[in-house]
Amino acid sequence: MTRQFRVFSPQSNSCADEELILPEDESRHLCKVLRAGKGSVVEVLDGLGSIFKGVVCKADHEATRLKISKLKSVDRLNPFFRVAFSMTKSARWEELIRPLTEMGVGRLTPLVSDRTESKVSRDKESRKLAKWEKSAIEACKQSGNPWLPLIDPPMKLEDLLRSADHSFYLGSLRASSVKPLVDLGTSAPVICLVVGPEGGWTQQEEEFARSKGAEFFSLGPNILRTETAALCALAVARSRFLG
Repeated sequence: MTRQFRVFSPQSNSCADEELILPEDESRHLCKVLRAGKGSVVEVLDGLGSIFKGVVCKADHEATRLKISKLKSVDRLNPFFRVAFSMTKSARWEELIRPLTEMGVGRLTPLVSDRTESKVSRDKESRKLAKWEKSAIEACKQSGNPWLPLIDPPMKLEDLLRSADHSFYLGSLRASSVKPLVDLGTSAPVICLVVGPEGGWTQQEEEFARSKGAEFFSLGPNILRTETAALCALAVARSRFLG
């Protein structure tokens, strides 16, 4: 079986039927790590749904040249999935970026809630965003997902619920007052799944969410880690809402 090489290049659309010069980090990984050489066929993702076929015409660790042509375009998932999750201690939540991207999430939003155990200082925010985007790019290349998700700076739950006209679904530990996610229905084009800290939302947060029209869901009787809950929620939502 021929090995599949993938690279990420956001400028691919402007180079259809032309040569594309890869940036140094992609060139180094393709040639030095993956051992691609002249004549190797490469799949090029632009993060905007397009997949290009590329052929290495010059293998260079600093500036590899590809001859590329349009291969296909892939539509976004419909509905569009946004996952918002409370940041956890030791930055464990950052491990969510890769698997959620592999599963086709369209937007990721780290949340600061009343019981959030981790915060990102303003002076580190731009560096963190670059790191998170790099993780998402790697996940796109690994999985073949042609859509790079938007990753938001951390925001408060209240600001999230005020910010957009989405269908909001909040995971809740109050199992007696919520339905399983699989039993909920919607025809909305954008679905936002909101996962709280392991201690759950405060009563005030749930009351505010309810006042903004959010629906509550359960993933079962067990208390899940935030990372587990976010992955389970997206998997169930994909099964429930995708046509």
